[in-house]
Amino acid sequence: MFSFRTSKQEPNTQPRDKKLKNVPSDSIETITEEKKLEDKILSLYHVAWLGIYQVHDKDGRSHAFRLAELFYGAGMSSYVDKTEQELSDDHGNKRPRGKTGAETRVLDPLWTALSKEGLSSLKLFEGLSVASLESVIELVEAYVKEVASVNALYQLLRELQVARRLRHLDARLKVLVLDLEDEFWNEHGAVKGREGWRVHDVLFPRFPGRTGKKMSFASSMKF
Repeated sequence: MFSFRTSKQEPNTQPRDKKLKNVPSDSIETITEEKKLEDKILSLYHVAWLGIYQVHDKDGRSHAFRLAELFYGAGMSSYVDKTEQELSDDHGNKRPRGKTGAETRVLDPLWTALSKEGLSSLKLFEGLSVASLESVIELVEAYVKEVASVNALYQLLRELQVARRLRHLDARLKVLVLDLEDEFWNEHGAVKGREGWRVHDVLFPRFPGRTGKKMSFASSMKF
């Protein structure tokens, strides 16, 4: 609930709850409705803030910084457009150890939207009408809907990290196959079969019954 306090310079400093004794019952009902709407705004704001801008609590790291790390982890540092100093200054976070400024930058449109923390500019005032508070709720609810989009972005970047690891494994496999080829050459020289055979062709032949020559142990296998 919002607690609106009057300034010390204002002539009327009577607490709000005491004022209620002097107002008609229908006005009290309106004020009660306003309180419910204010509480709803607070609840929605809390969900939106932690879902879009900050992780866990007010002392948590920013989503912008965490997403920047995931962009780097997914091998997407070449698509980013924010400097390391901006990353550090805007959020008070140190860049990940061992990474250059370019490696810790994130896509500019996304970074700008998250780092501006636009929702923090929301202000309420004493005596707002129910209609005005409902308008605020409608807009904050729109922010809340974007939490799912941020979550989807996290999932996408984690999947891209899987792709990066697979590319790394593919590179290792190519080197391994070269080593296997060298071993065969050193053992047998320029003989028939030096081209080897693909495991995939044994398991999934293009033309069943025409898998080509392969090692004896592979020929006897049944799948």
